[in-house]
Amino acid sequence: MKTFRVVRPGLFTTVQDQGRTRASRWGVPVSGCADPLSASAANAVAGNGAAAALLEATLGPIEIEALVETALGIAGAASVSVNGEPANARETVYARRGDRVVVGAPSEGFRVYVAFAGGIDVPLVLGSRSTLASAGFGGFRGRKLSAGDELETFEASLPERRALPSSMDGPIPDEVRVLPGPQRDRFSESSLRRFFDGTFRVSSRSDRRGLRLEGEGAPPSPGEIAPEGVVFGAVQVPPGGEPIVLMPDGPVTGGYPKIAVVIRADLPVLGQSRPGRMLRFRDVAREEAIEAWKTRCGA
Repeated sequence: MKTFRVVRPGLFTTVQDQGRTRASRWGVPVSGCADPLSASAANAVAGNGAAAALLEATLGPIEIEALVETALGIAGAASVSVNGEPANARETVYARRGDRVVVGAPSEGFRVYVAFAGGIDVPLVLGSRSTLASAGFGGFRGRKLSAGDELETFEASLPERRALPSSMDGPIPDEVRVLPGPQRDRFSESSLRRFFDGTFRVSSRSDRRGLRLEGEGAPPSPGEIAPEGVVFGAVQVPPGGEPIVLMPDGPVTGGYPKIAVVIRADLPVLGQSRPGRMLRFRDVAREEAIEAWKTRCGA
């Protein structure tokens, strides 16, 4: 049974989950949520497991019509209303058949996650329900959502009211912590100082494939390398010198030197960095990266 209809889809709204973690061997990007922690939080508020498929909305606003009684979890700095009446965006939002739910554009950040009780039911493709729009598969018919689309969810009981964890509070940092990239030793000391002392502006040419960075901190490129595997968060330096931070839909191999790799705990910062945002990088040790992840997860 269809659960909701898209009335206004926003700028770029797709179905995502935690991604295709085992498909890189076939040259397929991981895809999945650009901010996996916010997605997990939204799912928890809707009563789902972390891996359930949900909506990732870029900017917004988006509007949906409930076709059956359902419950929603929303993560991102966005307002929510039901039939024009404000709702608490930090808690489970309940909707009855015919209700219109509007999720506003985020006041901070770039993406909002909307989960539905049971999780969105779209076909598995290579072990994931995530949309890879550039290849036209996964998610809902391999594309971003359009007005009039009707989606299903898996059968589930409505959860008791839940709230977002306090760890979701606070501003999005403008500092991104990194570990050394595999080609760090190819960059001169002056290039490294320039990179870590500089600040970068997220370019309007950025997308789910990569954050393109502009700024005086861009180090000269030491040249290309033989293609090798790359991951979400790898900071590549192409011949032009301006870094590209790979995102979930980015390639699985690359031939540019990697000066750094963003630690797992700070991947959400990348996912919430809209064009024009200023970022800087800070080197950390492996032990700090592990502790940062434990803190993010509340361990």
